Amino acid sequence: MNAAARPETRDFQAHTQKLLELMIHSVYAHREVFLRELISNASDAIDKVRFAALTDEGLAEGDHDYRIRLNPDSEARTLTIDDNGVGMSYDEVVENIGTIARSGTEEFAKVLERGGKLDAPELIGRFGVGFYSAFMVADEVTLETYKHGEEHAVRWHSAGDGRYTIERVPPAERGTRITLHLKAPAGDAEQGDDSPAGGAGLPDSDEDFCNPWTLRSLVRRYSDFVRFPVQLEVERAVKRDGEVAADNEAAAGDAAPSGDAAPSEAEDKPPETELVWETINSMKPLWQRPSSEIEDEEYHSFYKQLCGDWVDPDDRLHLKVEGAREYTALMFVPSKVPTDLYAREHRLGLQLYARHVFVQDECRELMPPWLRFVRGLVDSPDLPLSISREQVQQDRFIQHIRKHLTKKLLDRFAERLEDDRDAYNAFWERYGAVIKEGFHFEPDRKKKLAPITLFRTTADEGWTTLDEYLERKVDGQDAIFVMVGDDLGRLRDAPALEGFAARGAEVLLLTDPVDEIMLATLTSYQDHDLVDVARGDVDLDKLGAKEKASDEDGDADEGDERKGGAADEGLDDAAMKAVSAAVREALGEQVEDVRPSRRLTSSAAVLVTPDGALTPQLAQMMRAMGQEVPEPKRWLELNPGHAVVQALHTKVAAGESIDDAAQLLYEVSLIGEGGRLDNPAAFARRVAQLLAGSLG
Repeated sequence: MNAAARPETRDFQAHTQKLLELMIHSVYAHREVFLRELISNASDAIDKVRFAALTDEGLAEGDHDYRIRLNPDSEARTLTIDDNGVGMSYDEVVENIGTIARSGTEEFAKVLERGGKLDAPELIGRFGVGFYSAFMVADEVTLETYKHGEEHAVRWHSAGDGRYTIERVPPAERGTRITLHLKAPAGDAEQGDDSPAGGAGLPDSDEDFCNPWTLRSLVRRYSDFVRFPVQLEVERAVKRDGEVAADNEAAAGDAAPSGDAAPSEAEDKPPETELVWETINSMKPLWQRPSSEIEDEEYHSFYKQLCGDWVDPDDRLHLKVEGAREYTALMFVPSKVPTDLYAREHRLGLQLYARHVFVQDECRELMPPWLRFVRGLVDSPDLPLSISREQVQQDRFIQHIRKHLTKKLLDRFAERLEDDRDAYNAFWERYGAVIKEGFHFEPDRKKKLAPITLFRTTADEGWTTLDEYLERKVDGQDAIFVMVGDDLGRLRDAPALEGFAARGAEVLLLTDPVDEIMLATLTSYQDHDLVDVARGDVDLDKLGAKEKASDEDGDADEGDERKGGAADEGLDDAAMKAVSAAVREALGEQVEDVRPSRRLTSSAAVLVTPDGALTPQLAQMMRAMGQEVPEPKRWLELNPGHAVVQALHTKVAAGESIDDAAQLLYEVSLIGEGGRLDNPAAFARRVAQLLAGSLG
């Protein structure tokens, strides 16, 4: 062997040696990512040779049957990854393999030292050290490569011990072959074994990368859509000549006479087998096909495989965006609400692919939190495979994709609202409370969100939009009336609605916890303010004014009743001032004020939140988030025409105490809206005393 062919031993650079030690002995949570990296490198090598063949006649006449092959050998415990890509020259091997990613090696080593157990599969790709991920699963790695037109092929070998050997060898087929001498699975490691295969540095995993099933599952997870065939060498039985005839004879054997028969020659022979290459990736991503060519069943099957669901999706959106930068998105709305939708650690984001290669399972930057129920993926040829989670957070292209996808989803929701109202109503029941979080997270989308938001209403049992509500407003109405609570049934019977019901004015009923937050942003719609009927002062006099003016009978009693009670039978202003002051004194710090009500027609009293104060629902929500919030003080409004209020005035005028009666009136009002009593036992005693008096 001449000097040029003699193997040469070299030391790695200092940073590279340190990185190898950390990679081999650190506990990495996703060591299977090595296969993704090596297959992606092979795919890139094939892309390069295809491009070079456009101008190189020698390559143009060469092998165009591009493929990537996996050859596991369980006896030798090796795995070979072979491609017929561009290959590398001697100098390119030294430059690209011997030094790793020179700019990122030191930083990667620091991350490994700090991290302990790392759980980000994309971390390796981030620093361009994908090839060296092989040392997480292999004790030794041999690389053989030949580049078209070179005089020699190159063999590179390292045990990850700080040095490597490299030599020139006779030319072979174009491409690269990487052979991994695999470590034993953790379950096979013997106690006390000091070898790398049984050392403490091995990941706690029993995955066997010689197992064809393991290789198939990893390829389907990480590299299913690589554009070139990924082939696995498998052993299959070979049918012998006459086997079909033998089968037919066996099938007819039941009808044949019984008797001793000599064993056939075929029974003595072991079954014949042959090694074949089985393509284990689909290559053509469904999302890259035109939507017009994809059947619903194909979409549904893909969704179930992608998301692990067992029922068809409720809806889908398939987008292909072309221009200066390209991407494809395929998104689904599940038919069933995900179980973690409201969990603190909920799933969020879409899968991210770069050039059909899986990068991240849950890219949170692709989808806002208020659309976290959306499942699917984004694939772009303009994103590097090595993009990291940190880079994703800052990448303007990713931010552009997120903004565009959000707009398209809102457009799709609006389209469903217009085209299939029943389906949209069902969709809103499942996901409306989450979508309304968008008013808080992205208030600039209010104009898009408001028209597609549905509300319960006092008008009927169904859902309504704001536009539909405004079509039904009464004469003189210049606001959208809403009421917030935690129970739809209690809201429908709330005393605060009585005056609006008497005038035929519809009120929207909001029962989701997020509604209080939504109203902080959604303050108006189509020049109509949203007014909480249980908050502050309300002016009901102008509602129904047209009906009153056209009343030919001039029935003043009916008009007065619409205004909140029989005015000529109610207490006058002076009397109401006296009874309100007495009740306020009896209740003390429990209320902010006591005042006459214009909302009530049949109830004696109602609790109202002052303008600018926290509602009970919002205070409860803030406490649930760990904030210290004092109990909000509210107004107690009294109905001047109610018999109870008139009886209170009689006692006040006579100088009698109304303390117990005032307290009972307050507590009844609190219970009526679903509130909780501070002292239920005292309330029960007061009710018992009242019953005793009425029954005595």
